[in-house]
Amino acid sequence: MTEHTRGAALLDVHDLTVTYRAAGRRGDGVRAVRGVDLTVRRGETVGLVGESGSGKSTIGSAILGLVPATGGRLAFDGTDITHSTRADRRLLARRMQVVFQDPYGSMNPAHTVGDTLAEALRYNLGLPEDTIRERVRAALADVGLPPGAAHRYPAAFSGGQRQRIAIARALVMEPDFVVCDEAVSALDLSVQAQVLNLLARLKRTRGLSYLFISHDLAVVRHLSDTIVVLYAGRVVERGPAARVADRPAHPYTRALLAAAPVPDPGIQRRRQAERRHTVTAAPPSARTEQGCAFAPRCPFAQDVCRTTRPELTDHDGVAVACHRYDELQASAA
Repeated sequence: MTEHTRGAALLDVHDLTVTYRAAGRRGDGVRAVRGVDLTVRRGETVGLVGESGSGKSTIGSAILGLVPATGGRLAFDGTDITHSTRADRRLLARRMQVVFQDPYGSMNPAHTVGDTLAEALRYNLGLPEDTIRERVRAALADVGLPPGAAHRYPAAFSGGQRQRIAIARALVMEPDFVVCDEAVSALDLSVQAQVLNLLARLKRTRGLSYLFISHDLAVVRHLSDTIVVLYAGRVVERGPAARVADRPAHPYTRALLAAAPVPDPGIQRRRQAERRHTVTAAPPSARTEQGCAFAPRCPFAQDVCRTTRPELTDHDGVAVACHRYDELQASAA
């Protein structure tokens, strides 16, 4: 990576909207993502965090071309990929890869690990067999697995090892950018830490950029440079990872932090009490159009919150969509 390209925008998402419509039905459908902006720079990890149903995985799927964008623009390394063809996506796969939550579900149990890793190299890139074998060996070594793993089947490995294989499958393409969609959420805490450390090391050694999608703010904090908090399809907070995770500004981000488990029983009790006071009702429908979508659950909500949607506004380097930001910051101080 040359000095003049370091830190340049690699992925640029502008005003992204994704709407799901039932097959054969007319109507507006369900807007899962609503006008989202985010940028991932070279060598950067952007953490995308939110509850189930917030739209975070839909954003990852739109970037990967797995679901169509119904509005906005997606650009990768300066090229518009919003409506890329299947052939364009095959070429793009050389630079953009994904690691899913369930590695076993995305592997053919009848194929060896070596065949699974070699498949894309063989059919997408058409590489000679000796080059394929070397890339597979190097990728397995990079994730801490021996060369002999290539001759075994997925069922012979533990969950953590399978996730390492899934990461190796992404690495064999030698990408610039990887979407990690809940990549550690199904793992035990000790194994989570190992995989997170592995991803951090690969970021340094291979110059990777990540979009790291998770519901766990503490996990996102560990790996990310920037955190984007999503609620009901909209960005409610965005800023440097340490600032957002350690001093959350939006009431919803505070609720996510309060939901994260900690080993200290006293702190855990305080967090549970705070969460009970922060989240006061069931999650609203993503169809909410009027006012702040979080208002029905927010103990700080006022009439303006229920009638006028807050804009995402910069406050000393952190963007927050909250009418009461100044008051809440003053009370916290």
